[in-house]
Amino acid sequence: MSAMDNYLAALDRLVNGCPEIVPVGSAINNDTVALESGRKRGSIKKKRYPDLCRAIDEAAERQQMKVVDSLSSTVQDIENVGSTGKSLQEQYSALEKDYNAALQKNISLVYEVFTLKKKVDELEQKMKVLNFPKPR
Repeated sequence: MSAMDNYLAALDRLVNGCPEIVPVGSAINNDTVALESGRKRGSIKKKRYPDLCRAIDEAAERQQMKVVDSLSSTVQDIENVGSTGKSLQEQYSALEKDYNAALQKNISLVYEVFTLKKKVDELEQKMKVLNFPKPR
C-alpha cells in the first residue's frame, strides 16, 4: 500500500469519526492525517501531495461547519428554554406550594405523635401499670 493510499485511508477514518491512532474528535489537518496513517507530523507537504492537501482542507471545512451547526442548534435550544421559562416558573411555584403543604402536614403529624406519647406516659403513671416479665 502506497503512502498516498495510507493517507487517504486515514483521512476517511477521521472523516467517519473512527480513527485508530489519534483521539476521536481530533481536528482534521495535515498533521492528524499523517499521525493517523502511522507517519510523523509534517510528513504531508503541499508540494508533494497537492490533491491530498485539498481533500484534507475540504474535510476540515466540513468538520468546522458541523461544529458551527451544532453550536447554533445549541443556542436555539437555549433560546427555546427561555421562551418556556414562564411555564417552568409556574411549575416551580406549584411544586413549592405542594412542598409547603406536605411540610405543614408532616409537622402537624409529628406534633400529634408527641402529644399522644405524652398522654400515654400520663396514663401509665396514673394506672401504675406493672410490667410483667415475658415468659420464656
